[in-house]
Amino acid sequence: MSQWVYERFGSKQGFVRFIYHRALSLTGAYRKYSRPPGPVTSRRVVFICSGNICRSPLAEVYARSLGMEAASCGLNCGDAFPADPRAREFARQQGLNLEDHKTVNVRDFEFRASDLIVVMEPSHLYQFEQKIGKQYTLVLAGSYCRNPIPYIHDPFNCCPAFFTRCETIVMESVRGLYA
Repeated sequence: MSQWVYERFGSKQGFVRFIYHRALSLTGAYRKYSRPPGPVTSRRVVFICSGNICRSPLAEVYARSLGMEAASCGLNCGDAFPADPRAREFARQQGLNLEDHKTVNVRDFEFRASDLIVVMEPSHLYQFEQKIGKQYTLVLAGSYCRNPIPYIHDPFNCCPAFFTRCETIVMESVRGLYA
């Protein structure tokens, strides 16, 4: 059971958070943060995660490869760090390149009024609004998955199997966003 939890949810805490946020989602708590009306491809999409080294940089380069205008930044990161080596390798295996990626903190990022802000976890919604403001359209990345999920756990300190699973989910959410 423990191995299954680590490979599927990253950690016991990731499993608990997934179940918690799934329950809240089923009650409609995140309805406001699901798919916004209108075409997404006509606006810049800004992907946000905690460190801007695993989930959001992959989402950015994948969205760009699909022809979308995209950027990424992190809520709790320093500036100018490279993407995680596992993220760079995963991207390379998908025909994408993260070699030139450098982290950007949300406080140093220049947002546009028309940006669609795509976050990976419900806690990012609150953190973003506290640090940047409430004037932007925010959505949860997982709401664009085939089977919508509100919470995409940070794979940073997780096993290789979960890291791959997480990055695959991130790519699925970008495909859903693009569609």
